[in-house]
Amino acid sequence: MEELLAIFHYLSVFVLFAALVGEFLILRLEVSGPSLKLISRIDIIYGIFAGIVIVSGLLRVFFGSIPATFWVSNGLFWTKMALYLAVGLASVPPTIQYLKWSKRFTRNGQLPSPQQWKKTSVWLHVQMTVFLFIPVFAVLMKDK
Repeated sequence: MEELLAIFHYLSVFVLFAALVGEFLILRLEVSGPSLKLISRIDIIYGIFAGIVIVSGLLRVFFGSIPATFWVSNGLFWTKMALYLAVGLASVPPTIQYLKWSKRFTRNGQLPSPQQWKKTSVWLHVQMTVFLFIPVFAVLMKDK
């Protein structure tokens, strides 16, 4: 059971990071109706998999082969959780932007300016940078 939970959790993390990279790459394209629709769809996938990562992680904590007390008493575990929370909080401004832009585009065909489009990528940089530290702490906490 532990192996299946781990595989599901890791695959979910990979999809989550792939969606994040996908959003980042789309923001490097010229702003257009199709790119706006695509980034909005990928952001939905990102949100879904963020939830799946949380649920699969909790399943591993409470139903995995390592007792939950190990995880909840591990400072590195909580550091990893704080990093995941930081990534989640940094994902809120882009999601709000995509929703506003999509609503505006649907209403009157107005696209965001190229400056607004590129400015949003700063948040993706923050998310990707913080995200890269999460597996480091995952490896470190496993050995404690």
